[in-house]
Amino acid sequence: MEDVGSRIKQITRELKHYVETRIELSVLNISDKISYLIGQSIQQLFGYTILGLGLIFGMIALSIYLGDVLDKEWAGYAIVASPFILLGLIFVVAKPKSIARKIQQQILAEFLDTLPNQQQEQEQLALKENKKKQSDKNG
Repeated sequence: MEDVGSRIKQITRELKHYVETRIELSVLNISDKISYLIGQSIQQLFGYTILGLGLIFGMIALSIYLGDVLDKEWAGYAIVASPFILLGLIFVVAKPKSIARKIQQQILAEFLDTLPNQQQEQEQLALKENKKKQSDKNG
């Protein structure tokens, strides 16, 4: 009887350890994926910032050039600024939801692409544990 009781305690300890290990593994995998996405986002943000600064300086140069050609400095700035103002008004007034949905789908797709790897790692861990249990039973 005491063997059964001690065996049940041992099984519950092993089960508790197994569950804790699985939770820790899941937390590590999720944090790894999140840190990767954050790093990728920061890199893209930096690239878009550099691209935006280049675009701003190019637009300023074009405005100055057009102002010299038209002999009215304000006209150059107005011509260059008008497409941006119109585009900005369209985004503010129309509030296109399709763009927000596309961004959301892209972020979700990147996150879901990382999940199959996590499932494969969990399956490999389960196989290793099963082999270990089999060797413990045989040994």
